[in-house]
Amino acid sequence: MLSPQFLPSIRFPYVARPAYLLATSFVVLGWLVIFDMLSTAMSSPESGALGPGMAAASGVVLMMKDIPSELWQSLCITDVSPTFSWIAWSQFCGMGVIMTLAMMLPCATPAWRMLQSGGSATAAFGFLGGYGVIWILFSLMLATIDMALHLHVGSHLVSTAGMTGVVAAGAVIGAGAYQWTPFKHRARLKIATRAVPATHSDASIGASAAAGMRYAGYCVKSNGLLMTTMIVLGMMNIVAMMLLLLAMILERGVAKNHVSQAIGIALVLAGSVWVYSAGTA
Repeated sequence: MLSPQFLPSIRFPYVARPAYLLATSFVVLGWLVIFDMLSTAMSSPESGALGPGMAAASGVVLMMKDIPSELWQSLCITDVSPTFSWIAWSQFCGMGVIMTLAMMLPCATPAWRMLQSGGSATAAFGFLGGYGVIWILFSLMLATIDMALHLHVGSHLVSTAGMTGVVAAGAVIGAGAYQWTPFKHRARLKIATRAVPATHSDASIGASAAAGMRYAGYCVKSNGLLMTTMIVLGMMNIVAMMLLLLAMILERGVAKNHVSQAIGIALVLAGSVWVYSAGTA
């Protein structure tokens, strides 16, 4: 009989851990819900009202079957009555929470690394929970501002003609300029240095949740202004959502500032074009 040291090593194919698949399913479900909410709006002649880029995407019909689409589509409503109502506010908040979590959960790098590398699933989900709480609070703030602007200003997208469009485009330029600031650089470095958390193996769920909250705080400092541009780009603008998500993932993967600065240049150029368009319309 062969001794253990002479036995051939057997390599099993990599199989994603159930906890990793569960966390991934939450993110995928969030994006599917967003696509379903937009399925009718994107095929409508008024799709451009959802924000820049949506008219070009209106030919793509993303329809899920056997789901009460009226429920999800109601969250896309941005025309509200002249007076405040809790129902309208809840619609804005529901829309904002779904949009924010779908964009930001994929950016919770430490939790995904814990799930991929065999760390504690409890620690990973605790981290995601704390991280998600901070971004939910942030999304409620965005939704409230978005509704207040609809009540007192009306349409406030960068594609709006006149001074409102100029101010909205100026917000995009401001977010681009922030990408070049030392404050942005320091916040982004904080995120990078915490890519492998201390709560890797046997940490309690409370300690992991606290670590997730701290990590989300650095993410808000780094990417909060990018997320705020969704107010003027369109809270349910799927084109802007995917571009911003790609930008945030890219700048997390490099140590130097050139990706962040390139994103800033792109925002400044786009905002300048929108300023010109709004001012001359």
